[in-house]
Amino acid sequence: MLPLVHIVDDDVHVRAATSYLLASHGFPTEVYASAEEFLDQANLERGCVLLDLRMPGLDGLGTMVRLAARRVTIPTIMMTGHGDLGTAVQAMKLGAIDFIEKPYQEEQLLAAITRALDLRAQERRRTEGRSDALARTAKLSPRELQVLQGLVGGLSNKGIARRLELSPRTVEMHRARMMEDLGCGSLSEAVRIAIDAGLSPLGAKCSEPAGIRAAMLPPPGDPCPKLSTIEPVPPAEELLEGAIDCIFLLDDAWRFTYLNRNAVEKIGRGRDLRGTIIWDSFPLAIDTLGWAELHRSAAERTLGRFEFFEPDVDCWFDVNVRPVASGLQVAFRDITAERQTNVALQMSEETLRMALEATGDGAWDWNIETGKITMSGRFVQHLGYAPGELRDDIDAVRELVHADDWRVLDERLRDHLSGKSDTFACEYRFRRRDGSWCWNFDRGRVVARDALSGAPLRMVGTACDVSDRKAAEARAREALERLALAQGNSGAGTWDLDLETYRLQLCPRSLEMHGLSPDGPTELSDEQWRACLHPDDVASTREALDTAVRTKTGLSIRYRTVVGQKCKWVHGLGSLVPGSRDQAARFVGLNLDVTDSMEAECALQRMQSEIVHLSRVSAMGALATTLAHELNQPLTAITGFVGGVRRYVEAGEPNDRPSALEAIEGAERGVHYAAEIVRRLREQTSDAVPERKPDSLSATISEAVQLCGPRGKGRHGIDLEIDEAADRVVIDRIQIEQVLLNLLRNAIDVCETSGSTKQIVVSAVPFTESMALVRVSDNGGGVPDLLKDEIFKVSFTTKPQGMGLGLSICRTIVENHGGEMWVENNQSGGADFCFTVPCQ
Repeated sequence: MLPLVHIVDDDVHVRAATSYLLASHGFPTEVYASAEEFLDQANLERGCVLLDLRMPGLDGLGTMVRLAARRVTIPTIMMTGHGDLGTAVQAMKLGAIDFIEKPYQEEQLLAAITRALDLRAQERRRTEGRSDALARTAKLSPRELQVLQGLVGGLSNKGIARRLELSPRTVEMHRARMMEDLGCGSLSEAVRIAIDAGLSPLGAKCSEPAGIRAAMLPPPGDPCPKLSTIEPVPPAEELLEGAIDCIFLLDDAWRFTYLNRNAVEKIGRGRDLRGTIIWDSFPLAIDTLGWAELHRSAAERTLGRFEFFEPDVDCWFDVNVRPVASGLQVAFRDITAERQTNVALQMSEETLRMALEATGDGAWDWNIETGKITMSGRFVQHLGYAPGELRDDIDAVRELVHADDWRVLDERLRDHLSGKSDTFACEYRFRRRDGSWCWNFDRGRVVARDALSGAPLRMVGTACDVSDRKAAEARAREALERLALAQGNSGAGTWDLDLETYRLQLCPRSLEMHGLSPDGPTELSDEQWRACLHPDDVASTREALDTAVRTKTGLSIRYRTVVGQKCKWVHGLGSLVPGSRDQAARFVGLNLDVTDSMEAECALQRMQSEIVHLSRVSAMGALATTLAHELNQPLTAITGFVGGVRRYVEAGEPNDRPSALEAIEGAERGVHYAAEIVRRLREQTSDAVPERKPDSLSATISEAVQLCGPRGKGRHGIDLEIDEAADRVVIDRIQIEQVLLNLLRNAIDVCETSGSTKQIVVSAVPFTESMALVRVSDNGGGVPDLLKDEIFKVSFTTKPQGMGLGLSICRTIVENHGGEMWVENNQSGGADFCFTVPCQ
């Protein structure tokens, strides 16, 4: 059974629109123009209520008060166009589950209704659970019921025995029978059934199941009647058994005393209802219209006739009640099919009416014999005419149709009247009262023909204003023409990808870019499209597309397509087109042929690489020229050490072995150092990666100072200030030594030129977490501010014999290590040449 939504609103348009919206989502609806109509006619045992707050007469809050007085707990959603916080709080206190302001959002309304119906379903399940629990506890004997109440109170078998003044063995016996009668396998299940049935713990004031069943039972002092004491069937049994209607009898205690065959089949469902209380057997009928009418007839001893829905058997009944001496005689018949037919007819008529109102369609009815045509007031009003202003004959209609469209309209109308077409459909222009033209779409068919001749007698149909669609189609055609013109001039192509099927639509220009015939099929499968791509670009292109779909962002990617023996470069641009519920349904965009620009870019990159390599070779050549004299240092040392050894040998002093060994070791160091310089120069002029490894910065600086030779030992020498925290670095030792050597030689030259006492300090400290700072300080003349950047440029020099390459190459070496190099003036008037290298 579908859940029902009751719509209570005094505004006819709100009722119609809300009912139409909910019907489109599969919710049956009943509409009421006032609260009084709702309270009088609504089936409150089913569904939920959309209740307007402000209505003439009884308003929404008053309606909720009436529902509470009737003990009706139907889920209620309050709607209003004039909501405030106080009203919302008051509605919630009265039991409203939601408060929605008009105009409502469709998602908000559907969410509230879904929540309300879920609450109703949960309540029904609770009611069913209670009914089952009552039925099970009704099978228990009084003593078994007391044992169950003791268990509910948390008593043990001994506790129950003391309370009832029984032996524990007797309690155990009753407990075992109780578990069997309840059909339980565990104590927790038995306690749950007792709680659902409303049983109070043993010793409480109320010891019977709560609710209407307890109210209907006889007082505790009265003996419980047995089936043998029930009033016998009236003498008219045969008459009752032969009746078409379902008939049953109730006594004064609401027990069934008789059911005819039809009643047993309809509501018995395999149960013997005789002797049972009607409200125990049909608990969901409590507080319904049937419950109220039966109580009224019993109390007033009057006849009753009503229709109501019985939720236990899920049927509508037409009920007649007649008081008899023993209680009530109830005759009823199932009218569910009739109600469903009437509801379906009402819904169909309401749906048609709302559809016509919502779409703006009008209706017409043409009597072909008389020529009279009747048009709906909504359609006439839409054309700008007042009621009765238009003549009601076909000739008047012809005068309002555009002359260019009458021929097609007349031709299609004649085809349908002659039976050549099943339905009539035509678009044409119709003149409004203000002289403007609107596009009209007519649909209709002949509904009556002459029985003998088959001549058409009557035709009905609908008329819809499609001016907006026609205007949109015209704009779309113009846009397509402009797009085609732009594509022709720019060489661009379009594409359209369906994200559900991954079918790709390509225009002729895009087909050419993918190596396909422009006259071939325009739709490609995913496999066909990937076959057009360069194998190296398939994975990256698909990944970029999937990422754009997942992140709902635009697409911009370049990929190659295979065209014959060549490749084309395509630049794909696209964006998502949302579908239903904000889910992306399509990806559309442009394809641009960027082959020429990509080939030019690749050629430029090759040229730049060659230029960079040539620059490196040229710079290394300049470095070799500049550092050539540095090789004189180790070569001179080698020559001196070798000459000293020769003199020792010639002088015949073989006993001075330590001096000879020291000379030989010095010569070896010079050879190795010279060889290392040559090897490093060869690496820098090739594409080899410089060799960088963890090293000691203090050792590197000390060795560079030693390479300065006697010049570094003149006057006061060179001071070293090395912080141990900056000692471990990752460098190419020979290259950093060359940098230090160049800076030290420059510092020595400046100090000697200025004539001042030489004060050169080489320091190393941590600079950042990952870099160490090396500073070479002198007390020479410093560097002018204007030249602090110029001195690092190629060909800049202040020495008469200099080439201007030393500092430029030093900065290049440092930057290749990931560091920086700069110069500062110090407080002593000299210069600080600083550079950074990476720490280990």
